[in-house]
Amino acid sequence: MTWPQKRQYPRMKTNIPVELRRPVITTPIRAQTADLCLGGCYLEMAFTQEVSSEVDIVFWIGESKICAKGVVVSSHPNVGNGLKFTYVSPEDQFVLKNYLETLQHAGRLMGVS
Repeated sequence: MTWPQKRQYPRMKTNIPVELRRPVITTPIRAQTADLCLGGCYLEMAFTQEVSSEVDIVFWIGESKICAKGVVVSSHPNVGNGLKFTYVSPEDQFVLKNYLETLQHAGRLMGVS
């Protein structure tokens, strides 16, 4: 399947440190993005979460702290998790969109040479 048929948003390659929190775990889980889009991200992490787990995600873009709620949509043990954002505030969406547009102009679109 090509991107327009499968995904709502294009993914950008980027490595951003992330804190992941789950209601049942008191300590944040630290991970790093492999890719990011307006609809979610893929996190590289050794201790993956179960599909359908609800999570809170926190990361920084420049001076802006981005907070999102999400759900785990894929799990690859010892590799990472795919997350779908279920809520991002309008202000954080604006920052995220601008950051992703900058990456796209720099040629960081996934699947493009």
